[in-house]
Amino acid sequence: MPYRTCLTVCARLCLAFVLLSAPILSRSQCDSLDFSILCQEGDLVNDAVFSCGFDCIFAGDLQGCFANCIAAGIPTMSTGCVGCFAEQSVCAQNNCLLVCGFGSAADCEACVLSNCQAEFEACAGIVDLDGDGESVVCDCDDDNASVYPGAPANASGVDNNCDGVLSAEEIACLLDLTGDLLVSVSDVLIVLSDFGCLEGCDADVNGDGAVTVSDVLQILSGFGSEC
Repeated sequence: MPYRTCLTVCARLCLAFVLLSAPILSRSQCDSLDFSILCQEGDLVNDAVFSCGFDCIFAGDLQGCFANCIAAGIPTMSTGCVGCFAEQSVCAQNNCLLVCGFGSAADCEACVLSNCQAEFEACAGIVDLDGDGESVVCDCDDDNASVYPGAPANASGVDNNCDGVLSAEEIACLLDLTGDLLVSVSDVLIVLSDFGCLEGCDADVNGDGAVTVSDVLQILSGFGSEC
């Protein structure tokens, strides 16, 4: 579950009688580890915010309570990123208390998105630099518009879909040593003919500087692929 679902949960549950304004934190408070948590552990973040909504309902220092509670629930999240979530929680109360307490989930989410999302993303440093529709939270290369979760392979030797594995489709053209737009027997024979090369190897398809068993296995993994 992505981090964005936390907005509605937080807004609907963080209800208090004292509405406090909180200072805006300096920008880009979340780091790469925080983004990994938000991308991969959305349920964990949701559960922490859900629980803190009840724990802090009567707190005098509302933001401080949220910060301490969320930090305890997500101990691997940085202090700065926790502060952004705490700030967002206070914003949700200040602007969406009645809507989220008595309205529909859709109205609540719209209210939080309208009033609190921009400041939260600015605080956290959540951006989409390459304009591919996926923010830095889950985008493994936010400087490359062809790389994002679920992106199609483009045979450029890049992990297009951010799954941490180079598929045959993602590396196909790098394996096309003959330039005929197909990984075929001819390419395999080139690798085998260069097998054992240790320097300046033309058939070094995995880029480690030598032609070894790993190169043979890699070109076999893409055998039959078209560029």
